[in-house]
Amino acid sequence: MHWTRRTLIVVLSFVAILLIARLFAPLVVRYALNRRLHEIPGYSGTVSSVVLRLWRGSYRIDGMRIVKSNGKVSEPFFAADRIDFSVAWRDVLRGRLVSDIYVTDGRLVFLRGPTEATSQLSADHRWQDAINDIFPIDIAHLEIKGGIIRFVDTTREPRVDVAIQDIEVIATGLRNRPAGNGEVFPAKIDVSGRSLGNGQLRLHAKLEPLADQTHFELAVELKKVSLPALNDLLRAYAGIDASRGEFEMFGQMAMQKGHYEGYVKPFLNHVDFKNFDNDKKNIGERVWKGAAVAVLELFRNSETKQLATRVPFSGDAQGLDVKTLRTIVNGLHNGFVKALSHGFEGTTHPDNANSKLPPMSPAGPMPIAEATPP
Repeated sequence: MHWTRRTLIVVLSFVAILLIARLFAPLVVRYALNRRLHEIPGYSGTVSSVVLRLWRGSYRIDGMRIVKSNGKVSEPFFAADRIDFSVAWRDVLRGRLVSDIYVTDGRLVFLRGPTEATSQLSADHRWQDAINDIFPIDIAHLEIKGGIIRFVDTTREPRVDVAIQDIEVIATGLRNRPAGNGEVFPAKIDVSGRSLGNGQLRLHAKLEPLADQTHFELAVELKKVSLPALNDLLRAYAGIDASRGEFEMFGQMAMQKGHYEGYVKPFLNHVDFKNFDNDKKNIGERVWKGAAVAVLELFRNSETKQLATRVPFSGDAQGLDVKTLRTIVNGLHNGFVKALSHGFEGTTHPDNANSKLPPMSPAGPMPIAEATPP
């Protein structure tokens, strides 16, 4: 009986220790995360709470915020209501230890201010180091729901504030090698969202993340953007505005062996640049707008009533080369010869013989992957 009582005490003590450890473990993890976020140079971060699920090999972060530590930028650089991180058990059974991440309501804000201290425009390798510490296992699957990306420019008049909202991202195969069937791009990334002016954004990319030299293909489209909703942007950067019309854009890009090529095709459909506040502009603004509208009218196709051109570009680590003359010629061709076709071309160059890269695919509608619940 004495031995049984001692054993019971040991067992109960062990259970008590486990319960205490389970109770305080989230607080310890939260403290460690907050300390690591404060170590990002120039920024500080906080996490409001952490939920551990040890039996699932996962934990959840609630209320993450990362802000510039000098106090001169009011907008957080990154914030997320919830981040779920878990071991991908389907890959463990295949002998690989990788993770899944699900982000809910993530917000990323890029801000251009009059000085570097009042701006937040980029993240360097030190951010990658912090991410590796917070999520220590290689990420194989990433999903984002309800995301927002904003760009704010306070140096312009009027102030520019544009955003892509309702972003959904599904990225799969991020740690895979080419499949046994010879598939060149094992990883897939699908992005959808809603732009300012209620435009529909979709992006599809294929890549091999573990290649010695990054190679990928991507296609992006932006449809049915109400042009008057972009007037602050147009006034700030082009000095013009519109009373009606739609903006659409299609683009493709590919990269292999350090070289990339691509094109962007912007379309302005049924645009009217007449604006009722023209009398409020000074003489210089009126002259500039008149000249800009005259040039744009030159590019308008008389049958389709659309302004369009094709902007080809290429480059490498040394820099980007935009083919300006070719862009002008393409615009004139759209206006006077034949209207540019909407949609993708399936190649980064209209003449594959002059391209360093093979034809791209797909040339049709982009596939969007099915979301997986966390």
